[in-house]
Amino acid sequence: MRPIRPLALALLLACRPATTEEQPEDLTFAFSFAVIADPHISGAISHEERLATAVAWINAHAVERQIELVFVVGDIGWGEGLATSYALLSDLDVAWVPILGDNEVHFGDEENFDTVFTPQYEALAASHGLQRGQIEVDVEGQTLWLQNLHFEHRGLRWVGLDWVSRSEDNLLSELAELHDVPGGTLPFLSDLLLPLESTPAEDVLLFSHHPMHLGMFDLDEMQALTDVIGPVSGRVAGAYAGHAHIDAEVEVEDAGYTAWVTDATWDDEITVRMVDVWANRETHRYEQELVVLE
Repeated sequence: MRPIRPLALALLLACRPATTEEQPEDLTFAFSFAVIADPHISGAISHEERLATAVAWINAHAVERQIELVFVVGDIGWGEGLATSYALLSDLDVAWVPILGDNEVHFGDEENFDTVFTPQYEALAASHGLQRGQIEVDVEGQTLWLQNLHFEHRGLRWVGLDWVSRSEDNLLSELAELHDVPGGTLPFLSDLLLPLESTPAEDVLLFSHHPMHLGMFDLDEMQALTDVIGPVSGRVAGAYAGHAHIDAEVEVEDAGYTAWVTDATWDDEITVRMVDVWANRETHRYEQELVVLE
C-alpha cells in the first residue's frame, strides 16, 4: 500500500476506538452483519490463509450470531489474486458484497474486478434485489469502471460507493474522489437520498473502501458530501470502510453520521468487525464489536 497523506493518518490516529453502544430498552436484536477490510490477495499464501481464517470464523458463527451479510470493503485482490479471492469468499455461507479498492485500480485491474465479481453481483440481484449504478463512465476520454450499488434488506438500505481515485499521482491516488460527473458516484448517492424524508430511522448504511471523513476527502469534498447527506442525516446510520489499516471511529458531525474504519485482514491481527442491528418500529441502532482472530 502506498503511504497515506499525513493529515489523513493524523485524523485517524486521533479517533476514538470503536465502542459498544448502550441500547434503549424498547429496541430488540434483529440480526448482524460483518465487515472485512483489505485482504490483499495477490500471490502471498499467508494472505490467502488469513482471509480463509476470517471466512471460517464467520461461517462457524453465522447461525449463532445471526450473520446475514458480509461486506468486503476493498483491496480484495489483484492480478491472479482476483480469481483466488473470489474463490475464497465464495466459501462464505452467507451473502457477501465485494467493494472495489484502490489497489485493484492502480494495479490495472479495474475492468478485471468487474469481470470477476459480476457473477456475485448477479447472485445478489437475484437474492436481494441488488441494483448497480452506471459502470462504464467516460471522463475526459478515460473510461472509469465505477462500482456503485444498492439494495434493501430487513428494512435497511445498503449502499456501496466507489470513491477510488483514478489519479496516477502516487499521493493523490491514495485519497478519495467524489466522481461528481454524470453517472458518477456523488450523483448516484444523491439520487438515492434525495427522495428520502428526514426522520431518525437510522436505516441507510454506506460502504466504501475509503473512509468518508476529512483527510480522505478535502474540505470542499466534505462540504459536497454534507450537502447531500445532511438533509437526511437522521437516515444515514454509518459509513463503513477500510484502506487505512487501523480500527477507528470518526464522528462526521456536520453530515450526521459515524465513519467506521476496519483494520486490514492481511497484516498484524486478523480483524472482523461485527455489527449487531437492533430495531423497533421507528429506528435502528448498531452495536460494534471488533473480533480479533488468531
